[in-house]
Amino acid sequence: MADLKRIPGVEPKIARTRGNLWRLAAARAFWPFAILVGLFLIFALTGVFDAASEKFASLSLIVFVTGLVVLGGLGWARYAGPTRKQAVDALDRQSDLRPLTTLSDRPSRPDADGVSLWRAHETRLTDAARRLNVPSFAAEWKAFDPLYLRYIVPGLVAVALLMAWNSAGERMQRAFSPDIGSLFGADSIRIEAWITPPRHTGRPPIFLRDAQKPVRVPAGSEITVRAQAPSAPKLLVDSAGNDQRMRFDVTPEGAYEARAIIDADSEIRVTWWGKRASWVVRASPDAPPSVEWVSAPELLPNDKTEFGWKISDDYGVERLELVFSRTDAGGNGEPDSVAVQMPAISPKEAEDTTAIDLTRHRWAGLETEMRLRATDGAGQVGLSEPVDFVIPEKLLLQPLARAIQDIRVTILREDAPYDAIPVNDEALTAGAVYTAATQRIGYAPHGIQRAARMIEAVTYKPAYYFEDVSIYLGLRHVESMLQVADSTDEADTTEPILWSLALRAEYGSAADALRALQAAREALEEALRDGASEAEINRRLEAFKQAAQNYLAARMAEALANGLEAPPNDTDSAQQGGGQGLGGSDFADMLDALSDLTETGATDQARQLLADITNMLENLQFQQGSGSGDGLPGMPGQQQGENQEDVPQEEQDLSETLRELSDLLREQRELNDDTLAEQRGEGPGSGTQPGQSPFGEGSEDPGSEGSNLANRQDGLGDRVEEFAERLGRGSAEDEDGEGFGGLAGELDEETIEAIERAQRRAADALRDGNTMRAQRNQDEATESLLDLAQGLAGQLDDLRRERLGDEYGGGSNETDPFGRPLGGVSDGRDVNIPDEAERQRAKDILEELRRRYGETPDEEERDYLERLLDRF
Repeated sequence: MADLKRIPGVEPKIARTRGNLWRLAAARAFWPFAILVGLFLIFALTGVFDAASEKFASLSLIVFVTGLVVLGGLGWARYAGPTRKQAVDALDRQSDLRPLTTLSDRPSRPDADGVSLWRAHETRLTDAARRLNVPSFAAEWKAFDPLYLRYIVPGLVAVALLMAWNSAGERMQRAFSPDIGSLFGADSIRIEAWITPPRHTGRPPIFLRDAQKPVRVPAGSEITVRAQAPSAPKLLVDSAGNDQRMRFDVTPEGAYEARAIIDADSEIRVTWWGKRASWVVRASPDAPPSVEWVSAPELLPNDKTEFGWKISDDYGVERLELVFSRTDAGGNGEPDSVAVQMPAISPKEAEDTTAIDLTRHRWAGLETEMRLRATDGAGQVGLSEPVDFVIPEKLLLQPLARAIQDIRVTILREDAPYDAIPVNDEALTAGAVYTAATQRIGYAPHGIQRAARMIEAVTYKPAYYFEDVSIYLGLRHVESMLQVADSTDEADTTEPILWSLALRAEYGSAADALRALQAAREALEEALRDGASEAEINRRLEAFKQAAQNYLAARMAEALANGLEAPPNDTDSAQQGGGQGLGGSDFADMLDALSDLTETGATDQARQLLADITNMLENLQFQQGSGSGDGLPGMPGQQQGENQEDVPQEEQDLSETLRELSDLLREQRELNDDTLAEQRGEGPGSGTQPGQSPFGEGSEDPGSEGSNLANRQDGLGDRVEEFAERLGRGSAEDEDGEGFGGLAGELDEETIEAIERAQRRAADALRDGNTMRAQRNQDEATESLLDLAQGLAGQLDDLRRERLGDEYGGGSNETDPFGRPLGGVSDGRDVNIPDEAERQRAKDILEELRRRYGETPDEEERDYLERLLDRF
C-alpha cells in the first residue's frame, strides 16, 4: 500500500476537491437561506424599508428573522459534509486506473516476481495520480443552479452597496432596527413634554420637542411628560450617579403622565417597545442670594430707622428681613426679624434706602446685633455683616403713655412658659368650683404677673388720674385678658391694644386715624407690589382714600380743639399769589391720579405717589390764624388779620392780575382736556360746568364740536390779547405813571406774544381737524401761562416779604399745612402728580388691549394679550 502523502501535490488536490464538494453541498442545503439574506440586503441597501411604513419594515424584519431560523434549520438538517473518500472518488473518476483508490491496494501474493510487478504498477499509478486535476463540478453546479443565481444575487448586493455607499450603514441600521412598536399601536402614541422651572425663577415653561438640542434649565425644575398610548410607557432619567425610572400614572382624561425633578445634567427618555422620545437637559445651579449694607442704620427725627441695602440673586430675592439678636444678658437667644419692603416683586438686583419704624418692636431700647437676611425662592439664605444697634424707643412724654409702654414691653419680653395647671380631683363633685380655670394668672410667668400688677397700680383711683375714660377701660380690658390667658402667645395678643392706648394717651384721637392711614397705605402698597387682582387693588385703594379723609378730619378736629378758628376751604391758592397751594381739589387730583396709575398697571409710579401722599399727610400742620383770609390758615396769601386798605396799591394790582391770569390758565387747561377728549372720540365739554360758557360771562358757546373748540381757543387768545393790552404791553401808564398799567413792566412781552401765537396756531389746527398739532400748541401755551403766573407769584412774595419782613410766612424755613415751604415757588419737595394726558394714554392702551383680547379668535394672540393684561 502506497502512502498518498508521499506523492507530491496529491493531498492539496484532495483538500481542494473536498472544499469544492463542501461548497456544493452547502449551496444545495442552504440556497433558500442565502437567497433570503440576499434579497433582504438588496431591499435594505436600496432604501425600500426607508420608503415603506414602519409596520412594513417591522413585518419584513420579523419575516426575515423567522425565515432565517426556519430555513437555517432545514438547511442544517439537509446538509451533509463531504468526506475524504468522496473527494478521492471525485478525483479518481478522471482516470480509468482510479489511481488514488488503487494505490491503497496491496498484492495478494508477495513473491519476488509479484513484488517487482507491483512496483511497476505503483509507479504507473503514481504517475497517473500526479496527472489528476481538481474537478470543478461545473456539471453539478449547472444542474443545481441553471439560472446562475449564485452570481446574480451577490452581484445585485454589490451593486446596491456601491449605489448606497455613503448611506449604506444608516440604511442597514434602520433595516435591522425598525419600530417594532408600530405593530402594537406605536403610531398612535402622542407625547407632550414640558419643563416647569421653579416658581421663584419667574421663567416660563419650556415645551420640548423630540431630538432637539440640549436645553438648559434652573436646577430643581420639574419635567412633566404626558403620553397617549395603548399602555403605560416608562420614563428614564439618567443623570450622574442617579438614574431614575419613573412610572406613568393614569390621568382622569385617560392619558399617562409622569413627573421628575431635574437637579443635575440628565438624559431623559420615554420608552414603549423601544425609545419613543429623548431629551438632554442641562441644570444650572441656583446660587444663594447676596445682601449687604450700603449705609449703616441711623435714627431719623420721625422715629424711623433709615438704612441702605443692596441685594442680588440669580432669579430674584423673595424676602428681605432685618434680623435682631440680643447681645445683653436677657432673652432666650432666639433671633427676631422684621420684614423690609423691596421696590419690586422678587428683584434680581436692587439697591434702596428704607426707613422703618422699629419703636414698636418688643426689644426697643435694647442693644442688639442686626443683620440683613435675604431669602430666595428656593429657600436659600444670604446674610450681611452684623451691625451693633440699639433699637430706638418711642419718645413718649406723657407719664401715662410711658407707663402703658412699660406694661407692653414687659409682656412682650416674657418668653417663659406657663406652669402646668394641677388636675382638679373634685371636678366631678357636686358644687365643686374649679378656680384654677378662671385664675390662670397665678400660673403665668413672672413678666405676665408683673404686667397685671402694673395695670392694677396704674388704674388705681381712675377718677383722679384719667381724663380719657377710654384709656382706663382699655387697660382694664387688657388686665382681664391677662387673667384668663394660658400661654405667652395669648398674652401677646394684648400688644395692639396697649400700643393704641399709649399713643392715645400721648397724642389723642388723631393717632388712631394716623394708624389707620398707615395700615391702609401698607395694604395698598402690598397689593401693588405683589400684583394683586384689579378688584383687590380697587378695594384697598378705596380704603386708603377713606382713611386719608378720616385722618384729615381728625387733624382738623384736633386743630379746632386747640384754638383754630375756622376750617380751611377749597379756594385755589394759585389765585392768592403765594406759591403753589393745595386745596381740596388738588388733593382730590392726587387721589384721582393714584387711581389712574393703579388702573393702568404703573405700579412703581403708584407706589411713589402713594408714599408722597402719605408723607404729605403725616407732615400736616395747621397754624393759628384769623380765618378771614382765603385758603388754608397759615397758607401764603393775604396776611391773616390784615385789612385790604392796609395793602399797597401795587400789591393789590399784582394780586388782581395774578387772579385773572389764573383764570386764563384754568380755562386753557380745561380746553386742553376737551381737545384730548375730542381726539379720543368722546366729545368735548368735560372741562366746563353745565350752563357755564368756557369764555366767561357773557360769552356764547359756538356751533359744532370742532368749530366750538377752535372758537373757544380763539376766545382765549382774544382774552390774552386784551389782558396784554390792558397792561399796556410794557408802555401804557396811568396819569400817576404807576397805576394798573405799571405792572406791564413786570411782564415779559416775548412770553405774552408766544402765548398768543401758540393759541392762534392751536385754533387753526382745530379748524383743520388736526387735534394732535392743536394739543402740542395748547401744551406750549399752558406751560407759558404757568411760567408767567409763577413769575408774578414770586414778585408778589418779594413785595410782601420786603414790606412785612419775617412776619410774612414766619421765615423761609416754615412750611404750609402740607409740609411745603411758605412763600415763593415750591422747592421741589411737593408731590409729583403724573400728567393727565399721559395717564389717559395709558388708559386708552389698556382699553385697546382688553378689546382685542375679547375679539381675537387666535388662541396664541389671546395668550399673549392675557400675559400683557396680567402685567397691568
